Amino acid sequence: METILLHGALGSATQMEPLAKLNGSNATCLDFPGHGIDSGNSQAYSIEEMALYVAGKIEEPTELFGYSMGGYVALYLAATRPELVLRVTTLATKFDWTPEGAAKKVKMLDPMVVKEKVPAFASLLESRHGAKWQDVMTRTADMMQELGNKPTLTESVLKKIKCPVMLMRGSEDHMVSEEETLWAKNAIPNAIYVELEGQPHPFEKTDLRLVMNSLQSSRQN
Repeated sequence: METILLHGALGSATQMEPLAKLNGSNATCLDFPGHGIDSGNSQAYSIEEMALYVAGKIEEPTELFGYSMGGYVALYLAATRPELVLRVTTLATKFDWTPEGAAKKVKMLDPMVVKEKVPAFASLLESRHGAKWQDVMTRTADMMQELGNKPTLTESVLKKIKCPVMLMRGSEDHMVSEEETLWAKNAIPNAIYVELEGQPHPFEKTDLRLVMNSLQSSRQN
């Protein structure tokens, strides 16, 4: 079974490569439109447009793994194009989007401030996206504000998902709550919730062996 790995906000396909190596030869890492070194700028900065892009890359029904925003996209695709998706696994995906919460996140996504105050993070983003990293950040901030005003994954959308779904969250994730993840789990007809003990939100700080153990276990059920 092929597995497509979807990165998080401000991420790129390279972010997912360590997990792809653990998963084996059938794993494919995708850059969302406008993300990564090789892609150009793109207007496709919405969950719907990103899901449409992923759909265009699927040749036969497949498994999707999404980190953070990537999980949000994967679930939306499973709800709207069920014939393309065999299984979805998410890690650290946020479901509780409000105008106030989005506004707080957007405040931290000012490229000029990041470049001045957090130069190491700016350098990381430049290594992922090249010179257009500031554009990636600005468009991501706009997308988050739109999600805050009108979340894409409502309860009615989640109820349309028919494939098996595993929602993973680290017990030390301070950006995504257990409550919001369980809300999504209860809305999706065939979903399970897995808490990864001691794991934080950042993908780069997550013990990917724990992720793979849970992923392999879910495949056997």
